[in-house]
Amino acid sequence: MAGVSRFGGVAALLVVTCAMAACSTTTAGIPEPGATSSPASADPAVPKVDHPLPSSLIQGDPCAVLTSAQVDSLFSNTPTRSPQKDTGVAKFCSWHDLERGSQVAIQLVYAWKRGLTDVYATQGRGGLFKVLAPVQGYPVVAYGPRDDRSKGSCGVAVGIADNAAFEADATVASSAVGTGDPCEDARKVANLAVTTLKGTA
Repeated sequence: MAGVSRFGGVAALLVVTCAMAACSTTTAGIPEPGATSSPASADPAVPKVDHPLPSSLIQGDPCAVLTSAQVDSLFSNTPTRSPQKDTGVAKFCSWHDLERGSQVAIQLVYAWKRGLTDVYATQGRGGLFKVLAPVQGYPVVAYGPRDDRSKGSCGVAVGIADNAAFEADATVASSAVGTGDPCEDARKVANLAVTTLKGTA
């Protein structure tokens, strides 16, 4: 698949970053909106979404955000999909290959009522915050309560509207740690997700 060559041969190296994602019971990686938050994108540092998708997509099925063909392109073996679950801040779905210990995840974060504004509000609190190149024109931020890139883990938030965003998570297996940027791996998963969301909008 063009643009995702790192996944083409070593896709099975991906493992989900539960410490950052809502797959944990504490959902510590998802910043929740503050009680005194300002309107969406009021902060000039937060990029506006020029061609927003319907914010209602965040209320959809996270397991449908990656098509079967897209998922298969990310794994060397046929992956197993975990059941969808609601973490209290997001709808979560993951795919994994137990034999190789690989996994990716999508989270539709309905707690982010201000879209990426709620993610940008985490700046200065430690951990990871890094603006990445957009995917198909939609702004992307790598973030987390800890910077686990040295361990091969990263989660990225993607704004699909000024009041809506989702997260894509990836971690590379131990044999691939240090061979590339795991945030770019997560970004590539997010790019596939945006393709699907645009097709259903």
